[in-house]
Amino acid sequence: MTHDPFPAARKGILKQLSRLGGSAPIADLHAFSTQRFQVAHREFSLVMEGLVGEGLVGWDDGVFALTDKGREACKGMLL
Repeated sequence: MTHDPFPAARKGILKQLSRLGGSAPIADLHAFSTQRFQVAHREFSLVMEGLVGEGLVGWDDGVFALTDKGREACKGMLL
């Protein structure tokens, strides 16, 4: 796992994706991140780039989706 200066936002976004059935549009996740964790704009991009880079989340046409690895990582989290 890479170093992430926003661990609560990272975990919260993974949990939110899981609650939403595994995928969500970027605008929805950005709004969630901003409202819940005050992580917006560049910081949000850094968190999402980290999640994608680690293979926990995929990105396709404006939608983020949990990968199998991401779903596995969410199993131990309280939702």
